[in-house]
Amino acid sequence: MRVAVLSNVFEDNEFKEVEDDLVEVGRSVVTALKEYGHEVSFFDVNEKTFEKLRKANVDMAFNVCERFNGNSFFEPHVAAMLELLGIPYTGSAPLTLALCMNKVKVKEILNYYGIPTPKFQVFYSRNKKVSPDLTFPLIVKPVAMDNSIGITNDAIVNDEKELMRRVSYIIRTYNQPALVEEYIDGREFAVGVWGNNGTAQALPVSEIVFGELEPGMHRIFTYDAKWDKESEIFQKSVEICPVDLPKSLEVKLRKIALDTYKILGARDYGRIDFRLSADGTPYVLELNPNPGISADNTLPKAAKSLGITYNEMINRIFTIALDRYGIKHEIYNMTEIDANKLNSQLESPNPEAK
Repeated sequence: MRVAVLSNVFEDNEFKEVEDDLVEVGRSVVTALKEYGHEVSFFDVNEKTFEKLRKANVDMAFNVCERFNGNSFFEPHVAAMLELLGIPYTGSAPLTLALCMNKVKVKEILNYYGIPTPKFQVFYSRNKKVSPDLTFPLIVKPVAMDNSIGITNDAIVNDEKELMRRVSYIIRTYNQPALVEEYIDGREFAVGVWGNNGTAQALPVSEIVFGELEPGMHRIFTYDAKWDKESEIFQKSVEICPVDLPKSLEVKLRKIALDTYKILGARDYGRIDFRLSADGTPYVLELNPNPGISADNTLPKAAKSLGITYNEMINRIFTIALDRYGIKHEIYNMTEIDANKLNSQLESPNPEAK
């Protein structure tokens, strides 16, 4: 099968660590697909890409593009162009990609469906009073940035003065509103999901574990914690999968992850991030419908915990998308033993389980 891998190559490297990872993902996907006998081409997505794709006569696109000309706001447009070109592709549709870029809209939808998410308020300027419904400490984020951009240790604020200072910084620096949420000071989890409709499955739960940090350092997944290998918080943060949890909590996390995935219309694969409150309530922070899938990310780690190699995982995502389009194929996916093992471990979560 002729496959186009849509990814990014960067020249300016404004966020070098993130952008290096995006390049690595694209190259890794190329290698994985070639192992299964596909004829694979790598496309650095820019203004010339779509004309090249139109002429390339590809059967399918594996879309891991997160930028267009270095701008993450155009991520949904790449999927939209594939739609217009009539090229089947992996991953979520433009609407879901665009929706999930706006953390406020996602929270409003989750609230409507009764999915727990931290209380919040949106600030378009600092000339606004904090809602009496919110309780300090709070966390301040850009409304529409990915990869933890804009989230630093200073994102946690303890009073109105600190809040207004941080709100001003976010609005000025990122030219967008600030999302202010109640800070859930608890454990942080992530759940990968793959599949579609009735076949979607929640993968084993991952936990972000923070080691002993210097006084004043918050246990949050900041930009440095994700990307700066020299920082203390990066070196003292580790993602563990699978994590040993009470069965009832594991089932609850996976059930909420599946519900969130379906409510927001995600396709093929995605990742849901959580914080656990002191009373045991899992709060959804966000759904990433185009999550990182380099080897050290959540989905590959979850797959590995099930005995699925990285290349097998990429191939599984690919065949999930083919099946969604109804494209017939004779591509090796997993052995029958592997599939039985997966199904036994990922049976539909029962929220009443103990």
